[in-house]
Amino acid sequence: MSLGPDRTTCATGLREAMRVRLDLLDPPAGANVDKPEVKPNFDALGEGIFQILTADAETFSATAQDSTFWTFLGELRSEVEQLRAFDAGLKNAFAAWDPALPSSGATLKSTIAALVVPGTTPATPASLKGKVR
Repeated sequence: MSLGPDRTTCATGLREAMRVRLDLLDPPAGANVDKPEVKPNFDALGEGIFQILTADAETFSATAQDSTFWTFLGELRSEVEQLRAFDAGLKNAFAAWDPALPSSGATLKSTIAALVVPGTTPATPASLKGKVR
């Protein structure tokens, strides 16, 4: 369930949890949470919880919470390193090339052909997971 854009989800969750609790009483009193005079209290509690979760809490993610995302970042870093190595290889090949020497062209071609081209960019995760602390 999503937290939503405002206190509504939090207030509703509190109201429904209290309904379950009050229905355990004899006689059950869960319907009391639907009284108009009670709504502002749940709304205030919902606002407090919403503020804690959205303004005061810190979102944290690590491999334990979201291994898919962190694996993606590792694969992306590996691709960037491969691209850097490819770029350095191209620069070195052209730096060693001397257009005045015919044999230098063959060396340039073979050096470029030997470079390892990075593979496909890893697929981006569809969502991120984290932990509120």
